[in-house]
Amino acid sequence: MALTFAAAWLVYASAFAAEVPALAASASAQSFAAGNAAYEAGDYEAAIDRYTEVAGAGIVHVDLYYNLGNAYFKSGELGHAVLWYERALQLDPRNDDARANLAVVRSMLRDQQLLPQRGGARGVLMGWHRRLSAEESVAVASIFYALFTLAALGLIFRRARVVSSLYRMASWVSPGRLFGLGMAGDVLLGMATAAAFAILFAGSAYAKVRESSVHTRGVVVSEEVAVFSGPSQDSTIQFKIHEGTIVSVRDGRQGWVRVDLPGDLTGWVEAGSVEKI
Repeated sequence: MALTFAAAWLVYASAFAAEVPALAASASAQSFAAGNAAYEAGDYEAAIDRYTEVAGAGIVHVDLYYNLGNAYFKSGELGHAVLWYERALQLDPRNDDARANLAVVRSMLRDQQLLPQRGGARGVLMGWHRRLSAEESVAVASIFYALFTLAALGLIFRRARVVSSLYRMASWVSPGRLFGLGMAGDVLLGMATAAAFAILFAGSAYAKVRESSVHTRGVVVSEEVAVFSGPSQDSTIQFKIHEGTIVSVRDGRQGWVRVDLPGDLTGWVEAGSVEKI
């Protein structure tokens, strides 16, 4: 497969077979080193084989998954490249190299109409949602809940000398002063703001947990896949999807899985054509 110069250079320059220090003392270190050497020599198939050996040994590391994504991309296997970049981002949602390379791969996929839309306010919200893990979202939500609780206690005991003194010291950074609010109004504004952010980040954490437990995501790894109306080759072919497309994996039945796609599209595909992220 021919790669554009920009795409090939991006992967070569930003992804030159990262080292994984955690593997240094493991039995997989030799395979990983051999994968790095093969990658640098341009033997991407051999690099994939060596990295896959390491992953098959149970090693879970963002750099290993990132290297696999790079090797598959250089081999022209876009579906597997998307799969391993997505797995890397599950481990490290703020890995800018993996996210940048994934964006390059997505720009080359055939099913552009099935890609998630990134623009607008929703795109901004989804941006920070994707860059935080569920645990981080819970931690941030907890911080804002604690601030809400402290503000509520401050409102209740606002006439106490200590609370009044603390408010005077902190009020110079309060946006409530711009609106001419008194102490009670200022604290209520702070409570409302803290509550809004606590709900926002808690919702983000809930969405991530639900996505992983209910809506299992998968990637099409075959070049072209027919989507049938039922789990059988005798069923009607409804449409076709192509490598790199993200799907929601539902039921499984004797070598078949049911998948959902944007636009209320659904159907059955052969299980080997999709791999779960």
